Amino acid sequence: MPRPSIASDTNERRALLDAVAGLQNYVPEMKQIAARRRMLFSHMSARHQRLAKATGYSRRLQDVDKAVTANGEITARIAKLAERDFNVTRAELLHSRAVRNARVIELLKHFVRDWSEVGDQERSITFPPILDALQAEFGNDIAEKRVLVPGAGVGRLAYEISQLGCRTEANEYSHLMHLGNIFVLEQSKNSCSVYPYVHNFSHQISGKEQLRPVQFPDVEPENRIRISNSFGDFMRLAGSQHMYDAVATLFFIDTAENMLTYIDTIHQLLPPGGIWLNTGPLKWGSSPRVEFTLEEVLNIISKMGFKIEKRWSKKAEYTADSEGLWHGFYGIEGWVARKIEDS
Repeated sequence: MPRPSIASDTNERRALLDAVAGLQNYVPEMKQIAARRRMLFSHMSARHQRLAKATGYSRRLQDVDKAVTANGEITARIAKLAERDFNVTRAELLHSRAVRNARVIELLKHFVRDWSEVGDQERSITFPPILDALQAEFGNDIAEKRVLVPGAGVGRLAYEISQLGCRTEANEYSHLMHLGNIFVLEQSKNSCSVYPYVHNFSHQISGKEQLRPVQFPDVEPENRIRISNSFGDFMRLAGSQHMYDAVATLFFIDTAENMLTYIDTIHQLLPPGGIWLNTGPLKWGSSPRVEFTLEEVLNIISKMGFKIEKRWSKKAEYTADSEGLWHGFYGIEGWVARKIEDS
């Protein structure tokens, strides 16, 4: 049974089509990149080409091509899901403009981050403070508590919250991530493989490491009756009949053009006494209207109807290659903030 369209207006429908076109364009785009890489290689002297080939470089390029084709099987399946669930037609796609390939690659990396054993290295740092805070807050009454996860990505945090017994809504503004979330919840344990590291030739230790596959999902998604997926700007939920016992944000608040509107929205979505749980960095986007320091953020929160009851600080990577030569860590800050007033 097809789902209702996730894009009710022309602009949103176009964005959906662009995302699906990007999924379909993944392999052709990667072939163009591979062709350019080979062209640049051909400009080397014959002697240097022989030396490079002797190391197995050409063979590695061929193996990368095969891995890209395997990745393309996943992106094609997600595109088919959009055709099935959201009535995307080939005629519509003829007029689409594919999203940048980098965004499709990001989706593949997020399957690893959220739904593989490899990604547990990152999840084990960022998830427990939020899950523990929910359990501490609701205790034996946690069943059926309503929790919103805006910016849910491909949905693992929302899924883990649902496993505590909460009625959880995974809200996402990116069509690619939203489709990926729906896709992964339909898979059985370790039924999919992706080659997430073949897109980057820098910082590689060996061809074996660059070409290693990662299986996902690392769990058998279950109890999905407690989780729902919604698409759109979570700020649209404010002022409606939506109300939640808790809002959980992970690597999210610094995506705002105006973080104050995010805080206002979270405040409106919670009843007095409801809690907002946050974990993430302050890596402001390309055009924010305000760029706060941590000290300023905490001050603002206390002025906007919240009382911060608990804080934590950690360091974590983000969609990292654990076997690569380069590692970058975010300093991430977290808190439990309780709504203390309605005005």
